Amino acid sequence: MSTAEKTLLPITDEPPTLEATAAVEKLEDGETGDASIEEQPFRLMIKAPNGAEVPVIATSQETVQDIKQVVSETAETVEYSCFYLEYQGQRLDDSTELSELDLEPESQFELFEDEYTEREARLHVTRLRDLLLGTVTASADVAGLDAGAPIFDTIKHPDGLESDTVAIARSDADDTPSSATKGEKAKKGDKAKKGKRSDKKTSENEQPAEADDEAEKMRAAAANHAFKDFVFDEVPAFSVLSTERAMQRLRLPLCVRQLTVSGWNPVPRYRQLQGDLLYLQVTTLENQSYQLTCSRLGFYVNSSSLSRFNPCAYGETHAGQAGVRSADFYAAHSLVTLLKRLSPKFAQAFDELQAEMARREPVEILPFVSSEQAATPWLVRGAENRGPASYDAGRVQDVYLRLGAQAGDSMRDWNEELQSIREMPRGNLSERVLRDRQLHKWHSEFAEAAIRGAQAVVEGEMPALNPSDAAEQHMYLRDNIFYSKGFDGRETFAELGGDAAAHVATGKDVTGVRLLNQLDVEGLNTLGSVVVDYRGVRVVAQSVVPGIFRNQETTQIVYGSIDSGATVGSDPEFHKLMEPVAKALHFGEHTVQDASGASHTLYSSVDVKGLTGTDGRKYLLDLYRMTPVDVEFLESECTGDKPYPHKLVLLRPELVDIFWENSVRKAVQEYAAEKVKKSGETKAEESKADESKADEPKSEETKSEEPKPEEPKSDEAPKDAMADFEFTLDFSPDAFATTTESNEDPLAAAVRSASQFLKNISVPGLARDLASYTTSPLSGDALVTAMHQRGINMRYLGRIADLLPADVKSVTNVRRLVIFEMVARATKHIIRGLFRSVPTYLHAETFALVASALVGARYCATPAEHLSAAARAYPVLAELTVQSLGAEIQQQVAQRFRYDLDLDVLSELVRDNERILLREVCMKVGAQLALQQYHFVRPDERTVYAEASAALGVSGAKLTKPARRAVRERVDAEMARATTVTVSDVMNFVAVAKVSVQSASFADEAFEAGRMSLEQGQKELGLELLLESLALHEQTFGFLHPESARCYAVVSLAHYDAGEAALAAEFMTKAVVISERTVGLDNPLTIHNYLNLSLYEHARGNTLLALRLMRHAMDLWRVVNSPDHPDLATAHNNIGVMLQALHLYDDALRFFDACVTARERLLGPEHVLVANAQHTLAKAMAITGDFAGAVQAERLAHKFFSSRFGDDDARSKETAEWLAELTFNAVRTAKLTKSAQEKIRDIASSASLAHVDTEGKEPSAPVKGSLPIDDLLKFITGSSSGPKPKPGRRARGPKGSRR
Repeated sequence: MSTAEKTLLPITDEPPTLEATAAVEKLEDGETGDASIEEQPFRLMIKAPNGAEVPVIATSQETVQDIKQVVSETAETVEYSCFYLEYQGQRLDDSTELSELDLEPESQFELFEDEYTEREARLHVTRLRDLLLGTVTASADVAGLDAGAPIFDTIKHPDGLESDTVAIARSDADDTPSSATKGEKAKKGDKAKKGKRSDKKTSENEQPAEADDEAEKMRAAAANHAFKDFVFDEVPAFSVLSTERAMQRLRLPLCVRQLTVSGWNPVPRYRQLQGDLLYLQVTTLENQSYQLTCSRLGFYVNSSSLSRFNPCAYGETHAGQAGVRSADFYAAHSLVTLLKRLSPKFAQAFDELQAEMARREPVEILPFVSSEQAATPWLVRGAENRGPASYDAGRVQDVYLRLGAQAGDSMRDWNEELQSIREMPRGNLSERVLRDRQLHKWHSEFAEAAIRGAQAVVEGEMPALNPSDAAEQHMYLRDNIFYSKGFDGRETFAELGGDAAAHVATGKDVTGVRLLNQLDVEGLNTLGSVVVDYRGVRVVAQSVVPGIFRNQETTQIVYGSIDSGATVGSDPEFHKLMEPVAKALHFGEHTVQDASGASHTLYSSVDVKGLTGTDGRKYLLDLYRMTPVDVEFLESECTGDKPYPHKLVLLRPELVDIFWENSVRKAVQEYAAEKVKKSGETKAEESKADESKADEPKSEETKSEEPKPEEPKSDEAPKDAMADFEFTLDFSPDAFATTTESNEDPLAAAVRSASQFLKNISVPGLARDLASYTTSPLSGDALVTAMHQRGINMRYLGRIADLLPADVKSVTNVRRLVIFEMVARATKHIIRGLFRSVPTYLHAETFALVASALVGARYCATPAEHLSAAARAYPVLAELTVQSLGAEIQQQVAQRFRYDLDLDVLSELVRDNERILLREVCMKVGAQLALQQYHFVRPDERTVYAEASAALGVSGAKLTKPARRAVRERVDAEMARATTVTVSDVMNFVAVAKVSVQSASFADEAFEAGRMSLEQGQKELGLELLLESLALHEQTFGFLHPESARCYAVVSLAHYDAGEAALAAEFMTKAVVISERTVGLDNPLTIHNYLNLSLYEHARGNTLLALRLMRHAMDLWRVVNSPDHPDLATAHNNIGVMLQALHLYDDALRFFDACVTARERLLGPEHVLVANAQHTLAKAMAITGDFAGAVQAERLAHKFFSSRFGDDDARSKETAEWLAELTFNAVRTAKLTKSAQEKIRDIASSASLAHVDTEGKEPSAPVKGSLPIDDLLKFITGSSSGPKPKPGRRARGPKGSRR
């Protein structure tokens, strides 16, 4: 797949898995089981007491609880949260699946109000508070400030409009193929076209004046398109990442002034006996205050006041008084219903709130199930925009409302919950989905709790279990989660590198847990594990093994070693359980000896510990050695004068799988070649024997007795072809770990071969792909993903940089990305050390100092001079300079990445790209900065004034006196700024966590099977499988998850390829919003989704919207990377096509020309993509009337195609035809009148001059174009009697309409 293809198609190049192939085969054979995609859904009608009828479409796998969830989220029935459903007079249990009910295709359920419990009452109030507050972002304590905030709505509706003006002159849509949807317009049939023709004369002669005005407005809107002020090679402002407008729009109407827990709680015991559950206090918008009681039957107004407790119902105690209504008016089952009665303003505002929620994309306002899933931005709203919108005393009561009064005394048994979920049945699809859903829910909640606990450990809010030991050895226990720090406090890793090895081991342990979770071996248990990096300290959080602290015999290590091999356990039962693990991870049985010389046979590393808990379950711990050693790196880089920081250098599991599959493929090829060779020799011997027999004289009897040759059976050969093929390749995880192994040992030899494969094949292969832009990462995290997918560790970044030539301009971008990744990681290690050397209250100032020295040296060469007095008291801060930081980074890069970093080269790479490096450092450290325009050189006052005006929204307008004052204050503050980043700019530090996630196996199999079916041309089956996978992902992970976004994106692409642009845009819109909220506003996945959505909106006719989406993607691109990224050439081409659809040919020409320039700069003039771009540019120039320029561009394209592919190639012939026509008529065209050129444009506007570039690669065959060159030439020649092209010379469209 080419570079540009990856720009616009977020599908990876991963080959389909064996599971995907098997899934397709099962589906093709009809073996769908419970996962049948032909299943018809149920159409249910839910009747509510308030008269509402809610239609619900559900599948048989869904439960009654799922139906209740839909009902409670529907606007007509949002007031209900405590209710049950009945079907045919029978009350339904919430856990009942619909498949267990005897349902008709269309059935009716009855909704009945249920009695409240104290828990249900609290949840009812909490749900209403969440609904009124409209919380969109996740918890700031876990995910950071503005976490999960989307900005898509501000891009789609920049002025807050409900709809957008689409492509110009909708009546011309049928004449513009690029702005018509293949599927939508074809469905309208010929009837509409005939009607249009019959009314043609009427519309031409009697066109209303209103239509002219509307068309003029649309033309004016098109003229002010998103790229009107676009400047190439300019970096956009950071405001492109601003969530301020989005958060303002997400603010919902105020419905009540206060909704809090009353001070009369807890409910007295005697009132509990009468049904009271909870007391509330409400202040309405009319400034009326009410004391409410929640009883088992519902909510009612009581007679209490702030000074007197009277729990009796207000309607009863005040009956008959003036202004008091009947008792029923002051009571209702739902709090929403009661508040609507008490406050007319609440009723009006609540209806407005419901309408606003209904207008928005559902995934835009859904709350996060777990804050850990939300994306953390590195730029957030400043302190002036962070204050609460209103005073709310109930905000501090949130924990009580959600968890109850006994929340502090209750502790979850995390381990028992996890193991119980793993032991759930998984025999069919519904059981697997339910189990996967529960596992994901548990992991999400555990990760959130672990992050909160780790933050408390670092901030000193949790007491240690062993306070008398050194700080590095402290252990902690809270809520049944065990915490320890990632240091080698007990010298376990003394021989491997000490603290550096211990730090790496914690991350490898999470990887090992993840591997075992994916294998999901029954009877073999792992712990919940989360590694948290927070403010320079790594904290490991794990669930607790039952009995681990009792030190009983039942918890002794029975498999592996706890003392580095001195004593070794090899329990036979445990060994048998490890067989499927060893088979999946390609481990072979190997023998280890303990201190007494006794031999033990193991599958896993001796450092992996197996034990039996007091609950009888078998657990595996310390899984950091679940892959073999990278022996080549260990022997060459971990010894000598400047060794690598540690010796725990392991291969990645992806590399082991790739090497194993490559070895199998190679063995099969060798076996087949040997088989062919032997077969040839056998046939030669048989032919010689036959010839010798033919020479012997035969009697008649012999001839008659000679048997006839049997016809070979066609099915025998394939069946026996691989019968005697044998292949074995296993690894030893202990090989080369402690002693030098003999290469005669097959397990050790396999480890060395895998290490050599990594060094000699994988790393150079990735470097070649990066240099050729076959792989084109956009940011540091995308580069990390690309390396990990190929099994390459981060320590090979230096080798990759060495393999990328420094003097080749085309690789400058990717080489800078690789070097920045090394620098950012080195800076992270430096900041980590500084954070541990200073108190926590100086962390913000420490980060500001390092950031200013790293990217703000041109702004201030001595940032340490501006430290506070408290910070200057620490020499590590006071003595830090730009030069010392550079030397430390140079030393860290040399030590960790084996790369000789030239500081002058680094300075040159950083110049004008400081924002890229600053972003990478912030994301790795977990720092959040205030969103503003950071300057890396001292700006002039005029520039700052313009930025301040734009930030306040008063640019281009006559300023009022308060506005001038506000602008002047900002300008003065910015001009007085001492360094690029100041302490007030650092808003927060967020924890960076590594989680042992649980995958949804069946959903992943369906997804891979769907992708493979699409690649094989089975579009209908592929789309059905993808939709099935999407439903399974949503059931397992919920809507707000990166996997759900990935499914939406691929389903969207499938619809687009099928010509259904409207459906494609609908699915991609969800993918964009979900990716914004779960992976980040400026994540490469989000940018790619924006690019795809712009194409789909353009295909359905919304070209102005498409341009806005494209502009936002381009701005994000240039913030994250740089304007010289090669994939931007494809985007320039697509922008030109969209502008042509709006008849803005001069504007379009700029982008076609930029496409040619970019590709020439990166690929050189002699490249097929450059020739294709020149061919497109020539046609665009012809439309604008620049025929001289068109001839020049077409001549270059033809010269390349002719010299590279020959004159007989279709591309050479096509460009020759264009060149001949353009050259012949260039002189006459120059003499045409202006009106004639306008006619040329009118004719050309109906042609598809260029097509959206969705792949950016060389097309395999030319596609006949639709440019009416014959009609064009009639105007060029001036009359029909002039020279005409020869028959058959109609120009064909550009080869590569989809490049």
